[in-house]
Amino acid sequence: MFPIILETKYFTIHSLWLFIAIALIVGTLVFIKIGTKNGLKLQFLTENALILLVLSIIGARVFAILFSWNMFFYKYSLETFLQIFKIWDKGLSLWGAIFVGTITLYHLCKKNDQSLLKWLDSIVPAFLIAIAIACVGAFLDGSWYGNETTLPWGVNFESPAIKYTVPIHPTQIYILLFSTLIAVSAILLKDHKFFEPNGKSATLSIGLFSLFNFLNEFLRGDDVTMIFGVRLSQATYAAIFIFSLIFYFIYYNKRAENLKNKLFGLRNKQF
Repeated sequence: MFPIILETKYFTIHSLWLFIAIALIVGTLVFIKIGTKNGLKLQFLTENALILLVLSIIGARVFAILFSWNMFFYKYSLETFLQIFKIWDKGLSLWGAIFVGTITLYHLCKKNDQSLLKWLDSIVPAFLIAIAIACVGAFLDGSWYGNETTLPWGVNFESPAIKYTVPIHPTQIYILLFSTLIAVSAILLKDHKFFEPNGKSATLSIGLFSLFNFLNEFLRGDDVTMIFGVRLSQATYAAIFIFSLIFYFIYYNKRAENLKNKLFGLRNKQF
């Protein structure tokens, strides 16, 4: 499509990196607005922003290498080894950044007596909006592309990096649509019992995002690492969805049961 927005003698602006930059800016602004409404101490995050960013990028790179090992190490040499440090080659894993970033945030919250779940309630909707914006860049770049389709909205990508010359699924647009839908729902329904604060909104949003991405993986056409005939990324989405589902029902049902016992105990004392 349009992998390069502007190219001059001195610099080149790639569509993917441009929209990722826009996504980071918009996502940050949305997070600040939601976090302020939720009463979070934003100074805590600004003080630890650098370590979160650096470790998330490292996680994104490591997971990208694991997910596409053959692409990075098509031969074992010093040259291919040094290529793993070239993060500007678009070889970054979304879930690698999320996994390492979440673990880092958990330890920081534990160290500073902060609630991870409350932070995630504000971070996740902003993150999903950022993902939606980044998908525009991925579409223009031809990244995260789908497999062939006869549906009327199939698109042709004129790029040597894409192995299809026939119309394919615009999987980037699919991700954009359901990411936006989940984010808007989490923001507008934040007072609903299923989305009330202290982690419910984040858990449901992550679970739904993983479920839709799991289904979307059936339509993907790009090459990734396979495990027993299943895309590693798809297996990851399935695992995260199952974990989110289990966590939601076990953790919040337990809290509901404890609240019920407390109320029941108070009533007994009154009588």
